[in-house]
Amino acid sequence: MAGLYAALLLRRAGHRVHIFEGTDRVGGRIYTHYFNDEENQYFEAGAMRIPHSPHHNIVFDLIKHLQNFDLPSEMRVDLIPYNLTSPGNFVYINRCTPNRLDASSTTPRSINWALSDRSKALFQDRSAEDLMLEAVTPLLQKLDGNFVDGFNEICRKFDDYPFRLYLSSILGWPTEVIDFVETVTSQTNQFSLSVTEIMMEYIDFSTKEWSTIAHGMSRLPNAMAHLVGDENITFNARVSGIRNEKDGKVTLSIAGCGAAGEITFDKVIMAIPPSALRMITNRPAWSEQKELAIRSMHFESLYKMGLRFKTRFWERVGPMTCRGGQSTTDLPIRWIVYPSNGIDEDGPGVLLVYSWMTDADNWLPLTPEERRDLALANLAQIYDGMIDTKDKSVIDVHDLFIESSDVAWSARNSTGDAKFLPGQFLSRFEAARRPEGNIHFAGEHLSRHHTWVAGALESAWETVSSIVGPILQLGPSGIESLEVEQKGDIKRSVLFQGPDMATWESAVLAGGLVGERGESDIDFVLQLHRKHLGPNLENDLPMRAGIELARNQGAKMRRI
Repeated sequence: MAGLYAALLLRRAGHRVHIFEGTDRVGGRIYTHYFNDEENQYFEAGAMRIPHSPHHNIVFDLIKHLQNFDLPSEMRVDLIPYNLTSPGNFVYINRCTPNRLDASSTTPRSINWALSDRSKALFQDRSAEDLMLEAVTPLLQKLDGNFVDGFNEICRKFDDYPFRLYLSSILGWPTEVIDFVETVTSQTNQFSLSVTEIMMEYIDFSTKEWSTIAHGMSRLPNAMAHLVGDENITFNARVSGIRNEKDGKVTLSIAGCGAAGEITFDKVIMAIPPSALRMITNRPAWSEQKELAIRSMHFESLYKMGLRFKTRFWERVGPMTCRGGQSTTDLPIRWIVYPSNGIDEDGPGVLLVYSWMTDADNWLPLTPEERRDLALANLAQIYDGMIDTKDKSVIDVHDLFIESSDVAWSARNSTGDAKFLPGQFLSRFEAARRPEGNIHFAGEHLSRHHTWVAGALESAWETVSSIVGPILQLGPSGIESLEVEQKGDIKRSVLFQGPDMATWESAVLAGGLVGERGESDIDFVLQLHRKHLGPNLENDLPMRAGIELARNQGAKMRRI
């Protein structure tokens, strides 16, 4: 996603770009697996939801930008609600489900969690969610004003602390209480990450409104790739070498069935995880701090399996009816995620199981068949014997099962997601982001907002801004199309550009001009704010690129 976003920004600024994609698809950890062509028979093997938080505005603005274009129907990007929780979501821990099915109210007493006598008095009737909120709220409040200053203050004070140590030494929580909160709200051993990392994660999951993309998240990168242009992307092309030239340019060695040989560029952006970067052995030796950051920045494992069943039985059993959201268990599957698309439909449905960190690592030694059998056994332990309220049948998970597919991200080139260990924001972050000559770097690990699409986009935007100067993020066009009455021998369609449009090229594309209104008897006037084009219009690179783009599409251009 960082590479695609950087390419779109650079093209909008009038530069030529080319993407070398090491696999046969775009998107990185955005990956929708489609079991077949039937409606809603898919699962998100990667990114699956977008919180309506200010930190994610860059993603929603990108979607609005894409909606300006007449994209192929299979690439249209439309949002639908994502249910982060559902009233039927439950916990199944210590082989029991508490009487209060609302997972957010799970307390140590409700799941028979062992506590010392002293801890019982203080914690046995407090929910994991309330305890977690109590722990992170003082930190989050520091971000309310100047985010960067607040973030840096937290780093200075607490980045060297594992979150577990923060809870025990600063807040005075007993170990058994920390274990309880981690089991119910997080993943095994995730509290060994830095205080800064856990704080940033909680910013998102305290958000109430969420969305996902209709028909699959993969539509987002596919739409971006369409705008970059097929001719500007080479698939199955891995970078095997990087060489600095005497004139400052950079030569890449490309290997793979998609391309082979050497190609020289003015500048290169490495929008890949550090593990992939490190495996490029034929490259320059960079600074000691850069090399240390590349080999030590921590990425956690991620594992997802989508399972397709004859019915959406999880929506048809009481009182644990789950229409979206997710349930938590200490079984190997850890989280059961129920889709927000296709709710209450008859016919087959897909749910997924999801784990991070140590819980994800445990799946790796197993074969795909063993992983499938384990996931089914876990689901059967929870659901078998329940009554389907619609057809009154007895639930048998194995009998309802059709097929499955899974992704262990740490075994793929995309790897897992960045999750920094204590001290890594302080000691690794800036060195990792710093360019090396005309070689630049981008990715979610190089943002403050790890894990998320927003982090990847922010990193790409910052990297492009460091190359070409300040540049606006991609966003809605602010353009209106107005028909003006005929004057003389021409008709004029005026496109009025609002204050958030950055370049002439964007105005041409977003205004519906390209490929649609190139008839010889119509002129098009693009009315643009001078402040967006610079004082010298004749020498403005984006404007000239936009004009050339329109001409190539058959539009008649006239300066008035």
